[in-house]
Amino acid sequence: MGKIVALGEVVSDIYRGEEISAVELGLVARPGGAPANVAVAASRLGSEAAFVGSVGEDLFGDFILRALESEGVETGGVSRQKPPTRTSLAFVEIAPDGDREFTFYRSSPAADELLSAEDVTDDLVAGASFVNFGSIPLIREPSRSATHRIASLARDQGVPVAFDVNFREHLWENKEAAREAVDPLLDLSTIVKLGDDELEPLLGTDDVDEATRGLLDRGVLLVLVSKGPDGAFYATRDFRGEVPAFDIGEVVDATGAGDAFLAATLVHLSGGAFTEERVREATLRGCAAGALACTQYGAMSALPTKEDLERLMSGG
Repeated sequence: MGKIVALGEVVSDIYRGEEISAVELGLVARPGGAPANVAVAASRLGSEAAFVGSVGEDLFGDFILRALESEGVETGGVSRQKPPTRTSLAFVEIAPDGDREFTFYRSSPAADELLSAEDVTDDLVAGASFVNFGSIPLIREPSRSATHRIASLARDQGVPVAFDVNFREHLWENKEAAREAVDPLLDLSTIVKLGDDELEPLLGTDDVDEATRGLLDRGVLLVLVSKGPDGAFYATRDFRGEVPAFDIGEVVDATGAGDAFLAATLVHLSGGAFTEERVREATLRGCAAGALACTQYGAMSALPTKEDLERLMSGG
């Protein structure tokens, strides 16, 4: 099994804590950011993992690096940015059903936006089983060029690219800008993962079959569509199917569920052919990992270990 290399944003998620007094509100900082979550989840599931990104030379940058390293994630590809550039914060509000809303506090530019193409070197990709990124680093330069750089290096070295679109509409000027930025990366991707609510804004259709055909015709080998409580859909040019979600009772916090899904899927697919049996099992394991990620607060704290995942898969 090779290394899963994830590039992109990393943030400190800020959760409401206990009210200390009438004039003091407690807050809890938890590391997050989709690509960083994928790297941590892959590491917990037994894969080698590396994160490529940029953080500030500040309290939260130090905190995030310690968190990644404590999980066994390689951080040699992480750049540091001097003040006044800062590590981004995301304030998280949890709804009663476990869904969440994010309010971002970012310097302009934010530290994660300053990852450059020059920061992405050949050695970061060498020997990887997958390279993963999302759409957030495509919003601004130079991180957009850094994303194109790692996708091109992966293609040149025969490393599969997993593009988890992770569309956050409020961060973009408009949907058209997002589509224009996302579109070229689809042609460099081996796997494309979207949520069912991302199809229409980015692909212009909410029909799963139509969206899938369009992606496969462009050379994508595997399309994954996560459907939350309804499980997930998978498709290649030769087969397609659906797998159910796992019932874990109360959903505490859905933050990181999609990242756990992708990590578990990639770990199972690493080093093997995309056969129907293998893809279905990988997608099922992804749904199980995503369910487990909803059982605690925080993007990383609830990411399952290999033992957790095997226990749920076996019905234990």
